[in-house]
Amino acid sequence: MKKILKCTLVLMLLSVALQGQENLSGQVLDAQNRVPVPGAHVYLGNKLAGVTDFHGLFKLDGAVIKNQLAVTAIGYSRFTHILSKEDLDGRLFVVEIQSSDIGLDEFVVTATRNEQRISEIPGRIELIGAERLSFTAAPSADEVISTLPGVHSGRSFGLFSHRATVSMRGVSGKEQARTLVLLDGVPMNKADGGSVNWNLFSTGDIERIEVVKGPGSALYGGNAIGGVINIVRRKPRKPLEGYVAASGGTYFTRGFRGNLGGRKGAFYWQASGLWRASDGYITQSDADRQANPHIVKSDFHEKMATLRAGFSRSEKFEAEVVFSVFDDTRGTGEKVYQPEGNTTDHDTYSVHANFKGRFGLASWNSVVYFNREDYKRVSEWFKDDYTWYDVRSARLDYGALTGIHRQTGSHLLSAGIDLRMGEVDAADVYFTSSDQVDNFGKNSFIGLFAQDQLKFFDSTLVLVAGLRYDYATFYEGGFRIYDPSAETEFMRPYEFSGLPAQSWGALSPRISLQYKPGDQFRVYAAYGKGFRPAVLDDLCRSGRVRGGFKVANPKLLPEFLNNFETGADYRPTDKLRLSASLYTSAGSDFLYYVSTGDSIDMGFGNRPVMIRANISSVRVYGLETDFMLTVSPSLLFFGNYAFNVSEITDFEALAMTDGDDLTGKFLTDVPFHAANLGLQLRTPYVDAGVLARFTGAMYVNDQNITDEIVGSKTYPDVFTVDLKLSRVFASRYSVSLSVQNLFDKKIYESKGAVGPGRFIMLEAGVALGKM
Repeated sequence: MKKILKCTLVLMLLSVALQGQENLSGQVLDAQNRVPVPGAHVYLGNKLAGVTDFHGLFKLDGAVIKNQLAVTAIGYSRFTHILSKEDLDGRLFVVEIQSSDIGLDEFVVTATRNEQRISEIPGRIELIGAERLSFTAAPSADEVISTLPGVHSGRSFGLFSHRATVSMRGVSGKEQARTLVLLDGVPMNKADGGSVNWNLFSTGDIERIEVVKGPGSALYGGNAIGGVINIVRRKPRKPLEGYVAASGGTYFTRGFRGNLGGRKGAFYWQASGLWRASDGYITQSDADRQANPHIVKSDFHEKMATLRAGFSRSEKFEAEVVFSVFDDTRGTGEKVYQPEGNTTDHDTYSVHANFKGRFGLASWNSVVYFNREDYKRVSEWFKDDYTWYDVRSARLDYGALTGIHRQTGSHLLSAGIDLRMGEVDAADVYFTSSDQVDNFGKNSFIGLFAQDQLKFFDSTLVLVAGLRYDYATFYEGGFRIYDPSAETEFMRPYEFSGLPAQSWGALSPRISLQYKPGDQFRVYAAYGKGFRPAVLDDLCRSGRVRGGFKVANPKLLPEFLNNFETGADYRPTDKLRLSASLYTSAGSDFLYYVSTGDSIDMGFGNRPVMIRANISSVRVYGLETDFMLTVSPSLLFFGNYAFNVSEITDFEALAMTDGDDLTGKFLTDVPFHAANLGLQLRTPYVDAGVLARFTGAMYVNDQNITDEIVGSKTYPDVFTVDLKLSRVFASRYSVSLSVQNLFDKKIYESKGAVGPGRFIMLEAGVALGKM
C-alpha cells in the first residue's frame, strides 16, 4: 500500500512538473532598438492567447509544445515560431519583431473603430508606416498620402500653401469636406467649411497613417463620403527619449523641431515643438505682375507646441490627454500699405482626451475633443481707390465619439454613439469705409451605429454588415450687414437671420464580404452608402469668390453617394505583393456651385451670382493597382497606378437664363490618370528614397471649356521626381537632404500662379536620452 501511495505521489509531482514546463513566459522587443513592445497580440495557433503588458511581457498557461506561436503588433511584421521543449528551459522566451511599412497582417483601428488585422477587413485599407515616412522627401502629411493610388492632394505652393486638400476616388479635388481626416481618432474637418489645416501635421511626429477608401459614413457619419484618413502620432517608449533638429533650404526656408518625452511605469509624457519660416517667392503669373505693382513674395512663419500625458499599463485601461497650440502667418503675395500685406492666420487651440479599456470579452473606446481656430485674413488692394478689410472668423468644433465591441463566438459586435457640434462667428470688418458684414451659424450631429463582423471557416470567409443613423441640425444662422456703403450695399438683398432650425436624418448602410483561403490571396466585394451635409460656409455666408459673388443657401440638403467595389490582393512570394480594386459610385443631390442667372455690380463691373445647390447627379468609376517588391532587407520597390472618371450625369440649372448645361461634363481637379514609382535603399553609407510621380490631365473649370489664364481646358500633365538622402552616425546623429521636384518642373494652378519649383531642404539632428 505504501508503495502504491509513493508511486501515486511521484506521478502527481511529475505531472505538476510537466505541466509547469508547459507554461511559457516571454517578452516582445523591437528588433532594432530592443525596447519593449506593449500591446502586442500573442497567438497559439489561431487563438488569441495573450497581450503584452507595458514591459512587453506575456505568459501562456497550458500545453504549448508543438503549437505555432504568432506575435503581431501595429507597425511590425508578423512573427511565427513552432514551440518545442527547448523553448521551455525556464528562461524568458524573447521575441524580436521587425518594423514593417505595410502588410496584410498589420493592425489598424480606423476601418472598424476597433483594432483589427488588415487581412480580416473586407475593403481597401492602406497603411503608411514610419519606415516609408522616413524615406519621403515631402515635409507635409497630405503630400505623403497622395502617393497612394486614387488619392489626390491639392497643394499648389508646397509649404507656402495656406490651404491644402486631400480627396479620394474622384469626388472633386477641391472638396476636403468629402474626406474625413482624423488625428489620433479626433475629427479635424471644420464644420465651417469642411477644410483641414494640413500644416498642423508634422511628419516628424507621425507613427503611421491609416487610409480607408470608399464611403465611411456607416461608421463615421458626415464628411466620410469619400473615405477616412487617420494620422496616428508616436508615443514615447523609453524612460527618456527625444530629438532636436535644425533645417534650412530654398528661399531661405529655415526651421527647428524637437520633442522630449519618456515613460515611468505606466505613465508617459511628451512635449514637442516646431518653428519654421521662409522669405518665400512670387507665386503670381507674369501677367499679374505686370498689371499689379503691389505684388510681393508669398512668405510664411509658423510655430506649434504640443503637450501630452498618458497612462497605459495593460489593455484593461488606457488614457491620454493632449493639448496643442498652432500659430502661423502666411503671405498671399500682395502688399499696399499694411505691414505684412495680404496674409492669412490660422491660430489653432485644441485639447482632446482618449480613453480605452477592456472588461471580459468586451472592449471600449472613447474620445472627447475641443478645437478652436481663430482665422484671420487681411485683404487690401488698390484699383480705382484703396480698400482694406479684415476677415475674422472664430471656428469651434467639439464633441465625443464612443464605441463598444464584444466578441461572441464567430461574431464581433460593435456599437456606439457620436456627438459633434460646430460653430462659426465671422465678420468682415472694413477700415476704409463704415461697413461690417457678419455671418454666423451652428450645427449639431448625433449618430448611432452598429456593426457585426462574422468569421467563418477559421476566418477564410469574413462578412461585415453595419448601419448608422445620423440626425443633423443647422440653427441660429444668419448673414447681416451693418452701416453699408458702396463697398457692401450690393449684398443687402441677401441678408437673413432668425430662420427656424433646419434638420434632416440619414441612414448609411455598409456590407462587405471577403474570401481569404490563405496568406497568399484574398478577394473582397463591398457596398456602402455615404452622405455629406452642407457646411456652415455654404449655409450662412454670402461673399466674394473667384469670378463672382456667392450667396448663402440655408435650405441645402445632404448629398449622397452609393459605392460598389471589388478588389484582390495576391502574394506569389514573400517578397512581392500585388493588389487591385475596381469601383463605381453614383452620387445624388450633389452639392455644386451654379449660377443663379443674376449678376451684381461689385464696384468693378458686373459679376455673376453663384449659389451652392443640390442640382447634380454624378457617376464615378475607376481602377487602382499597386505593387510592393522587397528585393532584400535593404532594397524595396513600390508603385501604383490609378484611373478615374467623374462625370455629371444629370444637371438642373437654377434659372432659365443660365445657359451652362453641365450634363456630360467632368468634375474639376480630378486627374484621369495618376501613377507613382518609388524605391527605398539602405546602404552602410547612406539611405536613399526616390519617388517619381505622374499626374495626368484634369479639367480646370466646370464647363470644361478653355480657361483664359491656363490657355487650355485642362491642366497639363505633370511629371516630377523627389529624392531624399539620409545618414545616421553613431546611432545618435542624423543628417538628411530632401529635394522635391528634382528637375524643376513648373506647376501652375487655375489662377495662373506657379508652384515653388525645385525645393531643397537640409536637416541635421541628434537623438536625446539613452540609446
